[in-house]
Amino acid sequence: MSDRTLVTPHGGTLVDRLVPESEAAAFAARAASLPTLPLDAREQADLELIATGAASPLTGFLGKADYQSVLDRMRLSDGTVWSLPFTLAVDEATKVAVGEERGLVDANGRLWGTITITDVFTRDPLVESRAIYGTDEAAHPGVAYLLGRPKQLVGGSVRVLPLGDDRPFLDYRFTPRELRAKISALGWRRVAGFQTRNPIHRAHEHLTKLALEVSDGLVIHPLVGETKQDDVPASVRFKAYQALVEKYYPRDRTILAAFPAAMRYAGPREAIFHAVVRKNYGITSLIVGRDHAGVGKYYEPLAAQRIFDQFTAEEIGVSPLKLDPTFYCRACGTLASSKSCPHDASTRLDLSGTKVRETLRAGGRLPEEFTRPEVAEILRAHYVAASGAIEPSKAAAPAPAPAGGSRGFVLWFTGLSGAGKSTLAEALKARLNDSRRVEVLDGDEVRTNLSKGLGFSKEDRDINIRRIGFVARLLARNGVVAIGAAISPYADVRNELRALAAKDGVDFIEVHAHATIDALAERDVKGLYRKALAGELANFTGVSDPYEPPSNPEVVVRSDQESVDESLSRILGVLATRGLVDSAVLAGLPAAPVAS
Repeated sequence: MSDRTLVTPHGGTLVDRLVPESEAAAFAARAASLPTLPLDAREQADLELIATGAASPLTGFLGKADYQSVLDRMRLSDGTVWSLPFTLAVDEATKVAVGEERGLVDANGRLWGTITITDVFTRDPLVESRAIYGTDEAAHPGVAYLLGRPKQLVGGSVRVLPLGDDRPFLDYRFTPRELRAKISALGWRRVAGFQTRNPIHRAHEHLTKLALEVSDGLVIHPLVGETKQDDVPASVRFKAYQALVEKYYPRDRTILAAFPAAMRYAGPREAIFHAVVRKNYGITSLIVGRDHAGVGKYYEPLAAQRIFDQFTAEEIGVSPLKLDPTFYCRACGTLASSKSCPHDASTRLDLSGTKVRETLRAGGRLPEEFTRPEVAEILRAHYVAASGAIEPSKAAAPAPAPAGGSRGFVLWFTGLSGAGKSTLAEALKARLNDSRRVEVLDGDEVRTNLSKGLGFSKEDRDINIRRIGFVARLLARNGVVAIGAAISPYADVRNELRALAAKDGVDFIEVHAHATIDALAERDVKGLYRKALAGELANFTGVSDPYEPPSNPEVVVRSDQESVDESLSRILGVLATRGLVDSAVLAGLPAAPVAS
């Protein structure tokens, strides 16, 4: 069977923006002389989709007309259905002009390709959030992302260097052309696709096998780009997918492939996106659940299925398989849905995600009616490790350094207000900036920009710290030194951050910035400590609200007894000993005083 017998790519032609191998060296040499624009992890994922044709018909990042049209009517300006904006954000301080060619680099400075700028414009993140996510609440992960990105956008066509062999899941990361060739070789015409960012439990397995009954073959196509922090990491999920496919799916009718997109959590709009891009991979139908790409309670049940009714079948080109959620019914003794099971909810084995996590963290077992034992064991090992209930020798190996650079890590300052966290964080950044990419995540700034609206209850404080920790891990996994500077008063959430970093193979260095209350009150120009000590100020950490000092931090600095340079020497000495920074960064610093 030839590729011509497969479903037509979206827009009619499968785009290819990859520089041929024969031209790559000359292209890279020329591109290296260009001024550059940085890509974050989402933009890098989008660039790969554009380059390989997965995002056909896009040939680059959206210009203003296409961007506005996508927001307003889920179409490009020429009328082609496209539901999510692929944008390139540029810091407002960076001057860019139409007609310029710029290099595109990742967080570690690695060159990925070039963009020829055809448009420079500004977005309103709240307007985009309401259009794409149906909300402007910062608690939504997609909104939080937009609020943290520059408002200046550039559009234009891209050219991308041959993709490296260091990308995760390389043996499964098939480009559209590669997957179409596999489908063609197998002689499949009707090809079902299954998109997921979660482990496949028995209910999901049942849906895929229903699809397989009416198709020639099935592509299990899990998303492996960036997801939110409480999603199961792709590395863990993929082990579970491999175990499942190996034992429970027909090998001649099933392909497991990695989909290198970043998750938006855009619900209905993302369902449309997942459908049209799967057409580029040769898939003809996509399983769409009742809360496809959803998060929290932001989208109405079945909204992801109903949105397909806004378009003709020809416009989408992929048939949505609108299947109801399934469950194990004890009375029926089988998997069923509300359409096929006559019994009430009391007979159903229905475990929430929270219950699954609690059971597995405690080392418990999930019912085989809910999930396959092989999948349960892989997830159990992950959750137990993430909870810190394993020996250090069994922790994840350090995350590899991104191609062409040093490994990132998280340096976490904790301590009372005024103890010097922000001062030391900025001093460290200045000291490391010449040799490393460094970002400081200051607690006060995050509260203003990412956690606006949160109060100072323990729950709200923990949410704020988890958000900072999530961003810090994303940065560290991309080769950046991520410095968190926040009071972070509660030990349990700090330990949670450490466990999540270990799970990702990211080094987590905790620094306790310590000073006595008397010293802090003395240096407090606003007089807040005096008011708190006098009972005039409630919920003040360390006085009228608890602060739980770390029991075993990697570093303790005494800002009431040491100079900034002495504290820097102590911190950098630990980092150098662990191989995280070059010892040359200690040059000119005084020896750290003996800890008291």
